[in-house]
Amino acid sequence: MDPQRMMERLDAMVSNGRITDEEAVQLRATEGTPAFGDVVAGIRARHAQAHTEPAVADGTMSREEADGLLERVLGGEHSAELRKQVRGKH
Repeated sequence: MDPQRMMERLDAMVSNGRITDEEAVQLRATEGTPAFGDVVAGIRARHAQAHTEPAVADGTMSREEADGLLERVLGGEHSAELRKQVRGKH
């Protein structure tokens, strides 16, 4: 999602549970700055962990693999292939 569209949809994203109130505050505070991407990456990493942690717990993903995927997300990667790897393991 592009930054402008994300900013337009913040309230809806909070309402439907996609982001927290705190994350919305962080996005508003960093809008138009390089830090905005870091906040988005953190949100994406939280979403990815909802998939990787159960996969590690049930043994379908190693801790090292999960940490590697999360590192890529935190680094700003958000490719379809990465999302598939994160979701496809559990």
